[in-house]
Amino acid sequence: MPEIQSVLVTTYMRPENQEKLRRALEPAEVTFCTPRDKDIIAEAIKKADVAILNSDLDDQILSGENLRWIHCCRAGLDRSARPEVFERGIVLTSSSGRSAPALAEHALMFMLSLTYDLPMLLKAQREHKWAATREYSMKTGMYKKTVGIIGLGKTGKEVARLLKMFDMRILAWRKSTENSEDVTAVFSEERGDKLHDMLAECDYVVLSVELNNETFHMIGKDEFSAMKDSAFLVNMGRGELVDELEMIEALQSGTIAGAGLDTFEKEPLDQDNPLWDMQNVIITPHITPMLPDREERSLEYVYQNIEAYRTGSDFVNQLSQKNVYSRGFQSSGLTY
Repeated sequence: MPEIQSVLVTTYMRPENQEKLRRALEPAEVTFCTPRDKDIIAEAIKKADVAILNSDLDDQILSGENLRWIHCCRAGLDRSARPEVFERGIVLTSSSGRSAPALAEHALMFMLSLTYDLPMLLKAQREHKWAATREYSMKTGMYKKTVGIIGLGKTGKEVARLLKMFDMRILAWRKSTENSEDVTAVFSEERGDKLHDMLAECDYVVLSVELNNETFHMIGKDEFSAMKDSAFLVNMGRGELVDELEMIEALQSGTIAGAGLDTFEKEPLDQDNPLWDMQNVIITPHITPMLPDREERSLEYVYQNIEAYRTGSDFVNQLSQKNVYSRGFQSSGLTY
């Protein structure tokens, strides 16, 4: 690829990081603005060959006829991996992994809270009740139990690293056969392994896989039936990975023991959704506390990809046609 000529940057950053990015892009002309500055974006995108965005791309960004590379400073680009991007030969990259340690902590919070029945304890505390029962005293902790991590990317690997401290047996489901040092065994789609075989062994199932056409509703009635009735589901990916109606049925019927949910098929969650009132469910609003250096971690992917752009080497976190999630465009009025 040729030298970078013109760059539109809509991501928020501290002045010192803005200046560092400007220097990294020299001698390119760089326009900094916010996603709300539609007039500035409309003018800058006319000549930009590179766009570094705060969030997902949209039609205004894609109106840029000279675009060669788009970087979204976030993870989960199911609404950015649009077929048009790949048809035009535009390189699309992300900052996936910038929050992996915090997301792994979030998953661990769910697992510990469900294991120790935090909803019941908080309810008892509000009611000034001493929750000392034989049933509670017979519960067992996470030590030596089995967890299945679906998606062994940056977040999945970080989850495995943390759970190693509990001496847990760590299984993983992924496309490839490649293992990770903290994982006991990998179940591989390429090798012909069966997801249900892994689910049957798990006390916890953690979703950290990306959403695309292949992973939509990958957890449904059959998968819940394959799980232990004592197992907990933790979703740190996207709500659409799970068939929500089937999950509600599984939770209500005791097919599984409980769930920690940060993502949902519709967000915000409808007020009348039965998940709100389930004692075996913990809900968070698709928000994870930031890492203190998240901005720098996010920009590190940008710097690596600036080098890749200039040298013709491999981009980091590059998406392709296989990452397309068509339903995401349909729900926003698009019909790719």
